[in-house]
Amino acid sequence: MSKNYRIKTSCPQCGCSGATHLSEKELKERYGDLPNIELECHECMMVMEAEVEEDLSKE
Repeated sequence: MSKNYRIKTSCPQCGCSGATHLSEKELKERYGDLPNIELECHECMMVMEAEVEEDLSKE
């Protein structure tokens, strides 16, 4: 069974936040096998590090 991950962001500059859920395969396809993921804020374009954690919620 494949693991699912939750990526959470919170921009320190403008205060916007977001969360997305990806499977292990989707995560590796988008971001590679990196321990840290950097994302760009869609509001102010600041680059920030995202928090990635295993999603333990049952679907």
